[in-house]
Amino acid sequence: MRKQHYLIFSIILSFGISSDLFAQTDSTVRPVNIVIPDSIAVDPLKISEAGYVSERKKILSVHAAGKLLKHSEEVHDFTAAAIAFLSLGDAYIAHGNNKKALENLEQALRLKDTLSDDKNLSHLYYDLAIVFTHLKQYPLALQCFYKTGYVYQQTFFKRKRKRIFSVDTTIDAHMADLYNINSIEDSSTAAIFSDGNIDSLILHTDTAALKNNPLAEDSPYTEYDAVTDAFYDNKPATAFGVLIHIKQPTAGKDNIFDKLSTVGHTFITLTKFNIDSSIVSKTFGFYPEKDNLLSATPIMPSTNSVFKDDALHDWDEVVGKFVSQKQFIEILDFIEETGSRRYNLNSNNCTDFGLHIASLAKIEIKDTKGYWPLGRGNNPASTGQSILKGKFKNLDNNSQHGLFACSNNLFIRRNAAQ
Repeated sequence: MRKQHYLIFSIILSFGISSDLFAQTDSTVRPVNIVIPDSIAVDPLKISEAGYVSERKKILSVHAAGKLLKHSEEVHDFTAAAIAFLSLGDAYIAHGNNKKALENLEQALRLKDTLSDDKNLSHLYYDLAIVFTHLKQYPLALQCFYKTGYVYQQTFFKRKRKRIFSVDTTIDAHMADLYNINSIEDSSTAAIFSDGNIDSLILHTDTAALKNNPLAEDSPYTEYDAVTDAFYDNKPATAFGVLIHIKQPTAGKDNIFDKLSTVGHTFITLTKFNIDSSIVSKTFGFYPEKDNLLSATPIMPSTNSVFKDDALHDWDEVVGKFVSQKQFIEILDFIEETGSRRYNLNSNNCTDFGLHIASLAKIEIKDTKGYWPLGRGNNPASTGQSILKGKFKNLDNNSQHGLFACSNNLFIRRNAAQ
């Protein structure tokens, strides 16, 4: 057995080894510059970028949407202008230009009173949720997501022939129960979710000061009780949000690792919205403590654990929802329990941590396990691919209704790689 371990160790050394081998990393790959086509193919299985509202299989390019805007201005049609700005937002999101997307979505928001169709309003706020998630402004992203489904209760999304449709369900009385399942108050009684508050926050956002694609930074150490204690602020809350972030080793692929040292990461954002309009939000992850060169590797899978602040960590996929107070407290209790547990590459890694929180939030993600030398288990590569393929659901209603999901422009990256 010693000879076998020595042989494996020698093989790894022959390929080169870093201190982050088989542990979570903060490395990132940025999309290359891409020539903008007349239209952009989207993956209809994703409730993201444009897939969730796409009754077509393509969205307009910047050029085509710009033509629509010019025409609407010539004929003084404000509704057409709002839809054109929304189409421009779609196109810029698809190409990763979040600042330009936000600028156009802000213009659409100023004209939202001309949008009589609730599907367009849901589309607008969902796009805003995507942009603010890309900009790592997670509380505001959740506030925008709230406006897409919980306020406009007559609209929900369903799958038909492998495409996502927005469907009017005003006549279905049971839909009210679906959207009140987590006891989230209506925005008319919760100022933090009111149109005036959310729209004002968006329209007063200094887009010039925002970084288009915030670069990943090293995640500093934090204590698990620093995360949990922040939410015990003695303030009554009106809503609780949970986001699960996945950073794959290679965006859009199921490679368990990339160049040996990059294995991706799974991390969490928890947000508490208080009735007094204050917000508490923490983004964090579960990591191995690198006691030595081989800690948290297939040779020495178990080691001490630490928590890190992942507020500026990159991600490739996100899925989340609003949860009940009971679920949120269960999540906080689990974090405190995990703080004293050891990290194990095969059975208690960052993805195990994230998936357990997802299960407490009643989010199910299938097919999250994979194999690596000397081990197997849940991992970011497999979990990210399952989200991209739509293999997730909200267990509160056994569907994808009520879930927020988005990717980091992976369909553009895939097209560029072809």
